[in-house]
Amino acid sequence: MSRYLSITLSGLTLALLAQSASAEEAIAYRLSDWHEMHFEDPVKAEQHLAAVRKLGCEVRQDAHDGHVDVVYRSARWQALEVASDELAHQWEDWLKGSGFETLHGHAADHAGHDHAGHDHAGHDHAGHDHDPGAVEEVAYRLPAWRTSQVDSAEQLPQLVALMQGLGCEVRVDQQVRGTIRFRCPQWKHIELPSHQAAAGWEDWLRRAGFEARHTHGSNRRRRSARHTGRPPAVCELFTPPLRRER
Repeated sequence: MSRYLSITLSGLTLALLAQSASAEEAIAYRLSDWHEMHFEDPVKAEQHLAAVRKLGCEVRQDAHDGHVDVVYRSARWQALEVASDELAHQWEDWLKGSGFETLHGHAADHAGHDHAGHDHAGHDHAGHDHDPGAVEEVAYRLPAWRTSQVDSAEQLPQLVALMQGLGCEVRVDQQVRGTIRFRCPQWKHIELPSHQAAAGWEDWLRRAGFEARHTHGSNRRRRSARHTGRPPAVCELFTPPLRRER
């Protein structure tokens, strides 16, 4: 049975659709370090606490000097599944504004953008200073199914969350422990705030078996300034022993 959660945040009601076959989009999110937000209004503090708790965060609350501190973290990658791209953008903006790292794969023609044919291999962008409001994009696809086995039981759900955030089809083998299959037949892209972040994700995607292409200095404006874009322990998380399936 589908589970619905309606959360009202700053006057905006967002309906979260979880564990449902009708979910169309996903956002992967993580908040490695403890993050603190201050609220003068105890009602808004309680709403924020309830939201991050529903998202699976560790959370604590401290009231002092006439205000409330909500402190939380989500040390591991998780995925939030929603019913539409519009809802995904609303949640992604809220997550970034609340301190989270996010990962959300857009269709290749999102905002009229087509990445087919872009090839930046061999292009050295060291020292380039792009428009600070621009975004860097990494386009990717993986037409054939890939199979990988993850040794750690803690890493498997994180890898599943990342693949869902990228917009991939994901299957977890219930017969073989730690085995995941994934593919992404159509070109998609993720938006990053810096060349360094984009280069890191491009490298990670290629090592995971994807075709990946880095578009430098897109003219589209960054939707949120709060996005570290680190492919941090991501690179440590997954160096896949890949098998291509016919």
